Amino acid sequence: MNMLYQDLSDSGKKYARIMSLALLALVFVFGVIFTAYYYASWKQVRHATKNFQVSVSGEGKISVKPDIATFTFSVRSENAKLKSAQDENSASSAKVVQFLKSSGVADKDIRTAYYNISPQYQYPKPCPLSAPYPCVQSQSKPIIIGYEVVSSYEVKIRDLEKAGDILDGATSAGATEVNGPSFTVDNPDSAKIEARKIAVDDAKAKADVLARDLGVRLGDIVGFSESGGGGPIMFEKATMSAMGGGAATPAPSIQPGENEIISNVTITYEIK
Repeated sequence: MNMLYQDLSDSGKKYARIMSLALLALVFVFGVIFTAYYYASWKQVRHATKNFQVSVSGEGKISVKPDIATFTFSVRSENAKLKSAQDENSASSAKVVQFLKSSGVADKDIRTAYYNISPQYQYPKPCPLSAPYPCVQSQSKPIIIGYEVVSSYEVKIRDLEKAGDILDGATSAGATEVNGPSFTVDNPDSAKIEARKIAVDDAKAKADVLARDLGVRLGDIVGFSESGGGGPIMFEKATMSAMGGGAATPAPSIQPGENEIISNVTITYEIK
């Protein structure tokens, strides 16, 4: 090639050099285009591969014995005068609270949950059908004839063996309504952690089986979610709406049973 180049005239040599440079430029341009196309295709394939995912769910359950019984009691008072109704309600509530404290319930476990004052109205009597027209009603608008005061308290009992006696004693002390008890765990965090670990292990085992059945390999974990949790177990007769002042009755038998802490997890894997 060098000998042919030497045989060329000056104008031929110049033309050959131009053509060589043009060819090199063309090769360079094609090289850049090919590299860019290859890189873009590689990214698309990699992105498409990443989009192949599989999600599996797992469940974990832990049974724990409740250590707290929670109930609410209310005191209702009615009187023609507001202050008298409030004073009566406060006195009756104080007797119930005093009974609870004497039974070993701590101050921190007695909480005022609700307090309400409701006027009591007397409404106009409608005219009887036999009354002559026009009928003049005895009054033109409702009038307040008294007041009702309701105070409610939420109580936690930590000695479950006393729960039945405390509920029975609260009505004798002056509570007009008692609702509950419901049973919970004071500190459920450790049980939740254990339930979550069981759920995660369950999900991982299912993922391994699924990957083997599909003939694929699992990659990185790209998603995780958790739901669930144990709620309170309610006593069989969850609402013991007891009216104070009635005949003496035996204290209710309280059986707390067990709470079930549940964790449900979902794990998402990349597929290689």
